[in-house]
Amino acid sequence: RPPRPAWWPAAVLAQVAMTLLQVFGGLWLAGQIIGVLEPGLLTPALVMLAGIVGGPLVEWSCAAAARGPARRYGQEAERRLREAAAACGRARVLDPVAAELMRYREVRERYVAVTEFSTTGR
Repeated sequence: RPPRPAWWPAAVLAQVAMTLLQVFGGLWLAGQIIGVLEPGLLTPALVMLAGIVGGPLVEWSCAAAARGPARRYGQEAERRLREAAAACGRARVLDPVAAELMRYREVRERYVAVTEFSTTGR
């Protein structure tokens, strides 16, 4: 799991503030509709609208701010994965095949040495 950026707590605080603005504005409007508070729709509606518009703005700005570091983290993880896969492929496939080819070469060299010896009559 990648580490969270330094601005993460501020983003969480801003999201909580936007949620609280929505709730506070909604309760204020409900109180006016019920008749507990004196009427005046503009202020509570603006408070609620600020929360409704501000939440997605905070989310969008966080996504934009996290895009670059997330891309770098993903590229680094992909590089590590490719290196691990290459090392595994070398250890389990390429090295054993190379060793077997080396044994074949040794056998072929010995065979050539033996056949030369037997055909020359030595």
